[in-house]
Amino acid sequence: MSLNYEILDHMSGHLGDAFYLLDSKKFEKNFDEFLSVFTAIYPKSNIGYSYKTNYTPKLCKLIDAKGGYAEVVSEMEYDLAIKLGVNPEMIIVNGPYKTKQALEKFLLGGSIVNLDSYAEVELLKTIVQSHFDKKFSIGLRCNFEINNASISRFGFDVESDNFGAMFSEISNIDNVVINGIHCHFPNRDLESYSYRVDKILELAQRLFSTPPKYIDIGGGFFGKMKGSLKAQFSTPTVEYGAYANLIATKFSQFYQDYSDENKPILLLEPGSAIVADTMYFVAKVIDLKEVRGRKIATSSGSKFNMGLLTSTISMPMDVYSKDDTRLQHKKIDVVGFTCIEDDCLYKGYNGKMGVGDYLVFSNVGSYSIVFKPQFIMPNVPMIEYSEKMIKYEIVKRQETIDDVFSTFVI
Repeated sequence: MSLNYEILDHMSGHLGDAFYLLDSKKFEKNFDEFLSVFTAIYPKSNIGYSYKTNYTPKLCKLIDAKGGYAEVVSEMEYDLAIKLGVNPEMIIVNGPYKTKQALEKFLLGGSIVNLDSYAEVELLKTIVQSHFDKKFSIGLRCNFEINNASISRFGFDVESDNFGAMFSEISNIDNVVINGIHCHFPNRDLESYSYRVDKILELAQRLFSTPPKYIDIGGGFFGKMKGSLKAQFSTPTVEYGAYANLIATKFSQFYQDYSDENKPILLLEPGSAIVADTMYFVAKVIDLKEVRGRKIATSSGSKFNMGLLTSTISMPMDVYSKDDTRLQHKKIDVVGFTCIEDDCLYKGYNGKMGVGDYLVFSNVGSYSIVFKPQFIMPNVPMIEYSEKMIKYEIVKRQETIDDVFSTFVI
């Protein structure tokens, strides 16, 4: 994305001192590239885009137009998908909290619903008894050892005696069929994915006499990022192709004796991997000061505008100045407008900077707008910027005070 001070200053005149820039073309390119490296090895692969990572409607519509699934973990996200025109059968429902009313809606809609607990199994049994004339299909979220230190809180312990009994019980319900299995772990490295895939393929063979309709291995993939951001991760980042070479190859080899028709769909749930580098956050330098030897640049933004990682990682930042008269700074901290002491957007910046400069932070598309509370100011707008046309499209308008307090009784 080609930017300069004049363009940013023009935008600021219409949008205010802070706003998001969206590059939906890059999002489409990421989707296509991610999926293509998998389908090149295992053609029966598809993406279930993680709505929770960034549910900007424009992006969700693109996923649907490209034939991808909407992966949701709440009734709110499900209803958004429906409102956007997504076929319920192209919605994957995960998550540990499903009310009876919501679960019934998901099931009757024909969505891919992965049950997370025995409590949800009991809800299922009640629902299907009320609709004995309908056929229901479900999936199960599975939890197993992948050689890491932590134990995930989601899904069923597949090694327990209760799991086997529950699987048999559901399988014997006349109007219910178990169509697939699902897993997800927070680990992003290739070694953990190797364990994950091996275990779920072995489990599928153990549970089903013939391959299930789908096997969903969840998400947690690394995406594209600048070298300065890669260097801040404790584990090596992984490219799309490396994930595909491992995961899709294992699926291809495991099901090599089956026809394409009888092979399961490999479902992948990328979120950050395809959306993180498609958004930028723009803020303005409001003040420069020094406090007991600490150099500080106060900005019109906040770390809360930029996602979960900002507590431990500095997102790549570019500074745009009106002229070249700015002072050179060494180890200056860019901080936010809030009264939160640790609201720091960038620690230890070295370079020229002055009041009125624009700061553009990249790789902020993941868990940013979906986590940003209004706190002491309404949320800022988002625009789609087109370099060729030198114009922008409003994707999300500036919130107002009325928006913030609309649900309160005043």
